[in-house]
Amino acid sequence: MEKAIAFGEIGGREWLTYNRDGREGRFAFPPVQGTHRSCYQAMKTDGEIVPAERLDLAVLAQGAYTQNTPRWKQVKANCFVSRWVRTPMRTLWVPHGNDLAGVLLERDLEGEGRTTKMQLPKDISGWKKGDNGIYLSPEGNRFFVPEGSYTLGEHTINSLIKDGFATAALTEEGAERFAKTAVDAKLKSWTWGYDIKEITNPEQAVVDLDGDVDWLYLDGYSWSGSDGGYAFGVAKTGEASA
Repeated sequence: MEKAIAFGEIGGREWLTYNRDGREGRFAFPPVQGTHRSCYQAMKTDGEIVPAERLDLAVLAQGAYTQNTPRWKQVKANCFVSRWVRTPMRTLWVPHGNDLAGVLLERDLEGEGRTTKMQLPKDISGWKKGDNGIYLSPEGNRFFVPEGSYTLGEHTINSLIKDGFATAALTEEGAERFAKTAVDAKLKSWTWGYDIKEITNPEQAVVDLDGDVDWLYLDGYSWSGSDGGYAFGVAKTGEASA
């Protein structure tokens, strides 16, 4: 069960703060805007931050949709509703009928997006099987979610925390927070991706978060070339992603 988070803001360099279980985290404000690659390459030159990922981003969404201070409201309006929030994660959707049919997720801190091709493993016999059908690579930077371990479309809180794609992208706690954020905001949560029964070749994409007047989306088939999206960094001394 999720625990309460206290949110805030502090000065100096502008930060949006949160306190989770007594440990403080900070999101750099304003976020970086640009293409997927340009956002994460820009973060590499900033000595104070690292890319926000997985649980961090679920907490960001929770702050955006629950806090009424000017900057948090700006994050909701500009980054979730008007545009989208980039995540440093890319996906490879593998067609039905293949040995590894499903979706491969890869941490993408360099922001390669679709500029380089993801490599499908020959097999996953050496990968660790975790909860919700997810397999974790020995290096810890890739997740494979087999067909049948995730569902695209509308979710409840209970279904999202057991969904392999959502929990690989956000962690199980993050998926719960993301879905509960939607419920508390009187929205519905939805996951997007390629229908692997409708494609004949692997399709590569990146993961974004966004919303509108009715929905909060986890989007796993986004294009990375547009410069409209935002990427957030977290303080290096803040809490790391779980």
